[in-house]
Amino acid sequence: MIYFPRSSLPTSIARKLLFRADTSKKPRGPPSGTPGATNYNITDTRYEVIKRILYESPKTDLPHFTEEDLERHETIERAWQLYLRNKREAKSKELAAKYRMLNEANMQLEQISKNLFLSAQLGNKTMLFPSQMKIPTETPPLNGWNYDYIPSPKPDQSQEKEIKKEEG
Repeated sequence: MIYFPRSSLPTSIARKLLFRADTSKKPRGPPSGTPGATNYNITDTRYEVIKRILYESPKTDLPHFTEEDLERHETIERAWQLYLRNKREAKSKELAAKYRMLNEANMQLEQISKNLFLSAQLGNKTMLFPSQMKIPTETPPLNGWNYDYIPSPKPDQSQEKEIKKEEG
């Protein structure tokens, strides 16, 4: 099969290629939808020609570099790699400094107050996921939507103070 780049192939030549395509290769055997049909290699060269004309882009030639251009290119590449390495090293130094300061703060906290240090090491153990939230599912529930649902009210700070006054 002859390959022609898309840009250098006028429409008239493409039409001639399609008509010249070997149409004598008819598919042999029963059609694929009929019972008893096996996997026959049903190919028509016209489809291949159409695919090549429509979808294949022309191959571009690589630029030809002179020695001076190659040297310039290599210098730019080395400078870019040096820039990336410096950036990587600066980030790792910054992270190391943050880690060192965090360790120093932990050591100072341990010396100042053992209880605060232990509570700081536990971290945040509060649950952030709302307990009243319904879990998303693929299908809706059988009973549908509960229109009478009223969430439990959260006490305001003023109400909390009143409750504390009543208790105390």
